[in-house]
Amino acid sequence: MPSMSKSTIRSAGTTAVFLLLLSSVTSPRAQQPWTPRLLADGQPDVQGDWDPERSGTFDLTDPRAGGARLDEVVNELKGNARAKNPSRIVDPPDGKIPYRPEAAAHQRVLADHADTPTAPEHIDPQARCLPGGVPREMFHSQVRILQSPGYVYILYAQNHVFRVIPLDGGPHLGPGAKLWMGDSRGHWEGTTLVVDVTNQNSKGRLDMVGNFASDNLHVVERFTFVDANTFVYRATLDDPMVYTRPWTIESKFLRGKRGQGQEYWEDACHEGERSADAMILAPAAGGSHTP
Repeated sequence: MPSMSKSTIRSAGTTAVFLLLLSSVTSPRAQQPWTPRLLADGQPDVQGDWDPERSGTFDLTDPRAGGARLDEVVNELKGNARAKNPSRIVDPPDGKIPYRPEAAAHQRVLADHADTPTAPEHIDPQARCLPGGVPREMFHSQVRILQSPGYVYILYAQNHVFRVIPLDGGPHLGPGAKLWMGDSRGHWEGTTLVVDVTNQNSKGRLDMVGNFASDNLHVVERFTFVDANTFVYRATLDDPMVYTRPWTIESKFLRGKRGQGQEYWEDACHEGERSADAMILAPAAGGSHTP
């Protein structure tokens, strides 16, 4: 075997140490999972305020807030179309809802009249300050998670809606009970909260452009907390009356920065809300508002 110089040996040794350190950093075994503080009943402590990475419920396939829609329409008329955001829908891969043909036709009518409603059914129920249901309310406003032994509570800043999620493995309500926010039952799988949601009344919609479900909708949510300040939200929606197969949305949520822990202000949207009726346009009047 040929002899090696001391400098060559030192160089080889340095390289070996570098490779060893690099492998310790990049090896999956070195990636330690998040270890949360546990509450008295063993739940991971995930309490606090959370915000979706991209909020807004104008369109599931092009998520954004609806408040700036007028500016968008004006810019589109000027030829300045905005860039489309990635769809919240991760399955199917095309980012579209797998509607049955008759359901797709109904949704297209609602979408075509989202900006120009000519009948009461064209108006998004959210414009009347009505709850959006699950999963829409997750993206409508700030989300607060609270916990007590055997329960997780989700509060939403707008519409005063909330969810009480028991963790005792009990059955859902009977099929005759239909609620705006449905009936939620949950359990923990490590640092993932799995919530099974049934019994929604289908009076809300999934977004402002008319994506919808029936009151047979079954939603399975997974809140996967990856660290103290982040969770990934996945919701799979199954409704054979409306869709050809189940489909899934996904979004990242971050620890809220605005008023963390402060009491939510009163949301008096519903009291005296009459503006939705003034949104209806008279079809034969060239777009003039009805009295």
